[in-house]
Amino acid sequence: MYLFSRSARLGPGNLVDSMAWSVKVTEKVNQISELDVRLWTTVFSPGLGTLVWSAMVDDLAVLEATDAKLFADAGYTSLVEEGAKYSSGEAIDDALVQLILADEDARNAQPQYASVVQAVVAPGSAVRAMEVGVEIAQRAKKITGRPTSFGAAQTGPYGGVGWFILYDSVEQLQKSGETIAADSSFAQFIDKEAGKAYLAGATTQKVYRRVV
Repeated sequence: MYLFSRSARLGPGNLVDSMAWSVKVTEKVNQISELDVRLWTTVFSPGLGTLVWSAMVDDLAVLEATDAKLFADAGYTSLVEEGAKYSSGEAIDDALVQLILADEDARNAQPQYASVVQAVVAPGSAVRAMEVGVEIAQRAKKITGRPTSFGAAQTGPYGGVGWFILYDSVEQLQKSGETIAADSSFAQFIDKEAGKAYLAGATTQKVYRRVV
C-alpha cells in the first residue's frame, strides 16, 4: 500500500478564487480516475497556503495509468493551466510513501484533520527505525484511539519516515494531542528508542485540514 501526494503553494491574494479552483481540480481528477483523491490545506503549521492532494494506491501502475488519463483530458489540462495564475511560483512536489503499517480504520475514514510527523532514519538504524516506527504508531493509536499509519518515504530525502494520524474534528485533534502529551510512558518510549533510531533535529510536524 502506498500513499501518494502532490503539493503546491498558493500565492498571496485571490483566496476565494484559488480555493474554488482547487476544488474543481479535485472533482475533475475524481471524475476521470479510479482514485479517491482528497484535498488538504495546511493549518497551524509552516507553509501556510499549501495545498495537498493525496490518495491511497495498492500499485504504482495505478498512478501511471491515472497520469495518462488526466493528461489526455482537455478539461483537466485546461484547469492545470488556469492554476498557474494562483501559484506562488514555488515547485510543485510529488511524494510517495510505502505504508509499513496501514491502519485499516483509515481506509474508510472521512477525517476533517490530519497530523503528519516526519523524521529521518539515523545511519545504521534502518531496521530498528522501522520497528520503532510501527510501535510508535501502535502506541499512539492505543492512547488516542485515532487511526495512525506509519510509512517509509520512497522519494524525497533518503531515509525519510512518517506517521499519519486522522481526526474527525479540530476538537478531537486538540484532545488527542493533550492526551498523548500527558502520557508519561509514551514520552519515555520516545526518549529511549526514537532518539537512537532517528536523526536529532530532523523531525517535523504539520497539521492539515481537509477541504474536500
